[in-house]
Amino acid sequence: MKFDAVLLIGFGGPEKPEEVMPFLKDVTAGKNIPEERLAKVAKQYEKIGGVSPYNLLTEDQADALEDLLKARGLDLPVKVGYAHSSPRIAETMAELSKEGRSRVFAIVMAPHRSPASYDKYLSKVTEGQEILKSQGLAPLDVTYAPEWHKRPGYINAIAQHVQEGYDQLSEEEKARHRAELILTAHSIPRKMAHESPYSKQFEETCQLVTEKVGMPYYQTAFTSRSGRPDELWLEPDLTEFIDRRTYETLAACVVAPIGFLVDHVEVLYDIDVQAQDKAKWKGLHMVRAKTVGTHPAFIAMLASLVEEALQ
Repeated sequence: MKFDAVLLIGFGGPEKPEEVMPFLKDVTAGKNIPEERLAKVAKQYEKIGGVSPYNLLTEDQADALEDLLKARGLDLPVKVGYAHSSPRIAETMAELSKEGRSRVFAIVMAPHRSPASYDKYLSKVTEGQEILKSQGLAPLDVTYAPEWHKRPGYINAIAQHVQEGYDQLSEEEKARHRAELILTAHSIPRKMAHESPYSKQFEETCQLVTEKVGMPYYQTAFTSRSGRPDELWLEPDLTEFIDRRTYETLAACVVAPIGFLVDHVEVLYDIDVQAQDKAKWKGLHMVRAKTVGTHPAFIAMLASLVEEALQ
């Protein structure tokens, strides 16, 4: 099939301080979250500068992908659409339809599939099709990228950033297995994890990354737990995991947020502030590996997805 556009689908984030509360209300719509709880979460944004860099960084990925496709002879626009901030997925779909584009190759910017991410994004596309219809616009023929959580480009980008993290440790910290690799992703309810490929895909990514860097021993932990206190979520929580470690058993660790493709509040606050504060209190040297972002290997992997679909 001949595509005439590429759409990167993501979560979104607030770009101005005044957008934080409306963004949080949008994310939690229908969940009856108390206002005071949202206000507490909003305080986390103040710790990272008042906004999220998510949109800007995802747009950087889109620009890098468009440039690489053009260099490979594919003149395709690469657009972004977000579930919870502007430009909304439906807004970008409308823009493409108005431009006369009809066949779109969509890449969901979430490596591990769950109802909270992948399924939600697909439902937003379905809503977008209904909005196009209501506006008298032509619908889009949307084809989705296949699973890519095991693709070498994604794995290689993570592995290089993990290695760069280890390079920041001292030789003493790296000796005698006193430095640990902790791979993290967003926690989700256990029931949801069991009913989706999320946990299996996360573990497959972990195994490939550690094989690539030659570190067969690793730990997994999760961040950003929310929901009811009595609901079981994937564990251990990263901060609680670090709290259980002591200087006597562990001197340092590298935390790699492999479930997140760019920095946003779950990385910049949950890991860089909350977990880092706990690590310092425990006397643990914690280095956070970079997210994949616009790593050339990752962008090349995205380009390969487009090329393979065209072929």
